[in-house]
Order: sequence, then C-alpha cells, then structure tokens
Amino acid sequence: MNIQTYIELHYNEIKRKVKGVTKNHSSYEDLLNDIIINLLEKSPDLHHQLIQDDKVQQWIVKSCKIQFNSVTSPFHLTYRNNNKDITNLEIEQEEVGECEDIDGLTKDIKIHIGKLPIYHRTIAEQHFIEGKSQRELSRYYNINRIHISKDIKKIQVNIKQTFNRENYKK
Repeated sequence: MNIQTYIELHYNEIKRKVKGVTKNHSSYEDLLNDIIINLLEKSPDLHHQLIQDDKVQQWIVKSCKIQFNSVTSPFHLTYRNNNKDITNLEIEQEEVGECEDIDGLTKDIKIHIGKLPIYHRTIAEQHFIEGKSQRELSRYYNINRIHISKDIKKIQVNIKQTFNRENYKK
C-alpha cells in the first residue's frame, strides 16, 4: 500500500482527529490538506516507514497540532494571526531604540521564522515568543541543553544577519 492510498482510506478518521486538535477551527481542512501535501513531498523512505509502523495518522495529526499552535507557522500567519511582539530576541535595548519601524521589523521576522525548518521554527517560537527557557526546552524535547543553546544562537545570528535595522528607519 502506498501513502496516498492509506490517506484516502483513512481520510475521514484523520479529518475528525484534526478537527478536534484545532477545536473545530473554520480552516482546519486547509491545514490538513497543507500537511498532507507536505507529507507527500517527503521521501518514499519516510512513507514506507510510517506505513510499516502504522504511524501515518499520528504523523499527520501531530504536524497539524504543531502548525495550528505555532504562532510562526504559515497557517497561523495566514489564518490565526495575532500581534505578539517578537522583537525580544535578546538584542540590546539601544539596538531596538534605533529601529523606528518596529512593527515592520516584527512582521518580517515572524515571516522569516515561519520559513525556518519546523524544528528551528518551533524552538524559536517557544524561546523567543512564549519565553520558555533553554532548560524547559531541553526537558520537553529530551535534548541536551547545550544543543538547544547552540540552536537558539544559530537562529539569533541568522535573524541578526538577515535583518539590517537601518532598513527599518522611517
């Protein structure tokens, strides 16, 4: 059995689970379809492994839950956008003071974070937006704190290099 056949056979059950995860959000089917497309673009080896382990539904529902709850996900930016301030990327206050178009910078950083790979996007959201500590992330993901720290530093450097504050002067 291939992945498409599996999804077609179990679509209604998967749809019901995603509906529950999103608390019956009006665009839950859009989210589900985006996740299915994302899965279909993955490697055939992953497809085979998911089918063999009977984890296809779990993978889809978990991906939907992450995308639904992630404030930097493309789904959230399109359908659930709220204006959380993410300019607290541990940047010195005088640097922030030089930036006059802080709303433009915030929006562009959100979009940039939303384009990161899912692991880095989730780490960035949880650390910079939700304010979770490196220790909390380490415990949650069962990853050594040193690795979390390195990932956060990479994300910070990437954002600082990508966005020149001079471009956000009014």
